Amino acid sequence: MTNEYTTISVVIPALNEAKTIRKVIRDLKNSSSYNTQIIVVDGHSNDGTEEIVKEENADFIAEPRIGYGRAIKTGIDHAKGDVVVIIDADDTYEACHINKLVKPILENEADVCLASRLGGTMLPGSMPRMNHFGNRMVTSMYNMLYSQSVSDTQTGFRALTKEAISKMELSSDGMGLATVFLTEAAKNDLRITEFPSVYKSRDGKSRTKMNRVKTGWEILRILLFGQA
Repeated sequence: MTNEYTTISVVIPALNEAKTIRKVIRDLKNSSSYNTQIIVVDGHSNDGTEEIVKEENADFIAEPRIGYGRAIKTGIDHAKGDVVVIIDADDTYEACHINKLVKPILENEADVCLASRLGGTMLPGSMPRMNHFGNRMVTSMYNMLYSQSVSDTQTGFRALTKEAISKMELSSDGMGLATVFLTEAAKNDLRITEFPSVYKSRDGKSRTKMNRVKTGWEILRILLFGQA
């Protein structure tokens, strides 16, 4: 694939991220070397997120159904690109690293690429200790059960080819979809790679929507039983 003919579709699930969404969109636009479609899938924000997205000329989709995974799947349904990038809206990831993320895929070295926080740099205050422990635990389980060697299964910044996604059964509408992408990739003998990324702390007014217990149980079911 070459820059001139390559289209990257970026899916951003969002819920009340007006404090950070503009910067994420601008960083993507300013950093991508490719034709880039930016799709924000919104779950009933009431803080001006929609207005900001439209001001930045990104695609805005209102998703009435609940769930982080549901938002991502809706975004994928509207993606026009050969490669789909998924990134959180809270500016905890370096959106400016989009070229690094898609490079292994465009060079036909991988079907899935992860921006690894645990294998990279986590800035002070970026991840609570409980989350860090949980991430390491589920990543170790994934590697053991699926004969892989990744360092961060739960990263919210990843890229996949559209062809790879077409082979996957995306069973989760929740946070567990991040794990489903990887269990399905392993089952289909897809190539997974990573690069070390930087993970930042949240904006003081941006709060996580993740329920640790619910998400943890969902991920365990996916790892052990193959379903959410």
